Formats: sequence, structure tokens, C-alpha cells
Amino acid sequence: MNSVAVQQKRFIKITPSNNASGGFSPDGAQPIIRFSVADTMASADMSQARVNFKLRVSDDGANAVAPTNDFNVDKGVNGCAVIDQVIVSSRRYGNQIEAVHNLGRLNSSWYTSLYSPKQMATNVNMNCRSIGKGNYSLKNNSLGLGALVNDPASILQRKYLVTNNTTTAQGAVVAQRNWNQGTGVVAGAGSLSTADATSAGYLDFSIPLHLGFFQSSDVNLNQVGGLEIVLYLDQSRNLFYGAGVASTSTYSITDVSLTIPLLYYNSQQIAAQAQQQQSVLSFMYWTSVYSVLDSTFNSIAHRLSLKGLLSAIHNLQPTITINNTNNDNHALYNPGIRVLTFLRDGVKNPYEKSMIPNENRALALANKSCTYAEILNEYLSAYRNPRDINYTQVIPENLVGRGSVVEGVFGLGQNYDPSAGAGVDINGTISYDIESKLEDVSTPNAAQTEPYAFYSYYLSRQDYIVSPQGMSSV
Repeated sequence: MNSVAVQQKRFIKITPSNNASGGFSPDGAQPIIRFSVADTMASADMSQARVNFKLRVSDDGANAVAPTNDFNVDKGVNGCAVIDQVIVSSRRYGNQIEAVHNLGRLNSSWYTSLYSPKQMATNVNMNCRSIGKGNYSLKNNSLGLGALVNDPASILQRKYLVTNNTTTAQGAVVAQRNWNQGTGVVAGAGSLSTADATSAGYLDFSIPLHLGFFQSSDVNLNQVGGLEIVLYLDQSRNLFYGAGVASTSTYSITDVSLTIPLLYYNSQQIAAQAQQQQSVLSFMYWTSVYSVLDSTFNSIAHRLSLKGLLSAIHNLQPTITINNTNNDNHALYNPGIRVLTFLRDGVKNPYEKSMIPNENRALALANKSCTYAEILNEYLSAYRNPRDINYTQVIPENLVGRGSVVEGVFGLGQNYDPSAGAGVDINGTISYDIESKLEDVSTPNAAQTEPYAFYSYYLSRQDYIVSPQGMSSV
């Protein structure tokens, strides 16, 4: 009788190995979350993995946020910004596979580049509770701009921060049920059962991790030796901004879990793997680098040793706005680029050109009409062919005017292997010659300059040889 080999697909839900009964928080609690994934005989679809949690926000450590209070979070990332750093390593072999710093700013580039404002408010909203930057439609041309405190978009995004401040006071829970409504309604108008008090007052999230490793859909957990995933929470002063943010403002997350779909191997596949003396694994990963633009004529050099470099993404913000609650720390600022040249070992690469936008240099950034089309086209090409990007928030509405300065969707980028997709080997220097205005936008004072932080993210592909002796990069 013939037998049919069957694979089983299941979703696993993993709780943190350092689970904290009071939740996780960067202020006065555990700021690090650890997940351990066993080296089972299964393939993990990391592209569908999600970090799930419930968020509690307090504007001063004792009270909930009010929708009319100037207490804000970036409209492009919201819940995805709570994670600042991620480290992924093999449990069995101890090899570090990927480490990304300033993940919130990478997420900000990712969402604003690949999703439209309306997508952010609909399907993506189910993940990170973001409303996006820009108008949703021509019929509602006031919603989405968000430059003012009482702008409808600012109030709408702020409502996602209205959560219960306590876990026990049922009266407070009822008062803050306006967005995340609980299911524990019992006898009595608006009363809640004690068991449902926490879930009714907190806002639930299910966010993806946009790491290079998490773009793999078939990670062999047995060959990689299981996974150790460590998440570091972002500081409250880097997450929230506005006049209503105090030094005691904080947030915490509870009911944290990681869900991953697994495809278990059948008996024939397990037997075939057991006969292999060694195997080859290939993963993508980000390399994050921090630099500073401190001169209107600047050359930034990164000495790198990368195999299979695919693309690079860069975004900027004034250094004075870092961890400054007066500014959106996840806004993607334009320093006033005048000339941009990409180089590799001193030679123009991957583009044999210098990009010079057609702009009026005498005007302040908020008054410019230039949309930096050539620069932004190359920026979007770092994700995929720009002709295949059908939805984005990198649109003229978000690139001109005061709103483009304070919230921003600007970025730089380059694709090193647009045709083959295998990447190029780099063992040398990648540099950038940048002439920019470096306008003081934080004061603001268009006649003055200020230094800008320059965040770089390099996406590469790395091969590993796995044997009984260990896991080594090729």
C-alpha cells in the first residue's frame, strides 16, 4: 500500500523566557524581552512572525492620556516604535545572526515608503495602530496632515494612546474604553468583570519585525540550532513627543508573546536531514551604522566588510531632537540636500552620477516646492523597483510645507544589485559626498544650521555552513 508523506503546519505561541508578572517597561521595570525558539524539526516562516502585546500609556505616571492633550506618537509607526533594538542568535551554536539598532527609524522608513496613508489607517492599522501621514482621499482633505495639535489626524492618532492607567480600578477602565472595548460587560451599566479589567483598558498590538532575518519564509530550526531573540524597549522620551509629555510619562506592555507559523517535516525529510554531514543556510540581515552631518559640505565614510550587499537605506534627524520630547523622534527629516553622490572606494557607485535637485536655495525648507524626485526615486529603489511600488507616503503632499519638516518622509537609498538580487561583496569603504543646507528646523531658524544624525541600514545576504562542529559564515 502506498503511503503519502504529510507535513503539518501549526502556529506556535511563545511567551518570554524572562516573563515579568508586572509587564515590561523602559522605566522602572524590565526593559528587555527574551524569546527562545526550540531547535525542532520544522521550517519557520519568519516573515509571518508577530510580536503581540497590550500597551498601557500614562502621561505623567499616574493619569491616562487625554485626546485633547498635546501627547503624541509618530503616525507612521506608533506601536512598532516600542522596540529599539533586536538581536537574533543561534541557541545551539551561539552565533549572532543579526543585530539591528534604532529599529524604530528603520520601521519609519519601511512604512512610509511602502504603504499609502489609507493603508496605514486600514489593514496595517490592525498591526501597529498607525493612521499614516497624508490625506486619505480628496473628499477629506483636512484629515491626515497632522501638523497642528488640534488637527483631526493628531487627535485620531492620540486616541490610540488613551488606555487605562491601572490594572485594578474598574471605574478607570470604564472611563477609558473608547478605543479598545472590553468583552467583560456584566450586569450594570458599563460595569466590567474583574478578569477583563486589564484587557478592556489596554490596547492590543500584533507587530511584524522588519529584520532581514525575518524576511525568510523557510528557516530550518533544526539546522540553525534554534533561535534566541532579544528585544530592547525604546525609551519613553524617544517614543512620545509634545507639550503634554512630562519627565514621568511612561508606558508598559503586558501579555507579550511571539507567534510563528511552523511547517513540520515528515519522516522522509527528517531521515534525509539526518544523513547530511553539513548543510548551507542563507539569511538576509541589516547592518546599522550611526553618523553625523556637521558641515554643509560633508563626506561620510563607512568601512564595511559585507558579503552579498543588496541595498542601503538612510534617514536623518537633527541631533538636538534625539530623545527630545519636543520633536517627533521618528520623523524622517530633509536637511536640505543640494548635491548627493554615492561612492565605493572613492569611485561613484552604484550610480555614476551626482544628484542635484532643482531648488531655490534661498528659501526655507518649509517654503520649497522641490520634491527631490531623482533622490527619492533611488531611495525607493532600495526596497524594490520603483515601478512596482504602487502605494507610498513619499508623495508631494508630505514632501513640501511645514508638515514635511516636523513629520517628514524623506530618505536616501541605493540598490547595489537590482537585476540579479544576489548582492555584491564589499570589503572596503562606502562613502557619501553630501552638500546640504543643514537648516535649523528645531528652533526653527532658516538662517542658521544645526548638525543632523545620519542613520544607515545596509541589507546583505550571508551564507552559513552548519556541521556537527558548529555554524560558520562563508
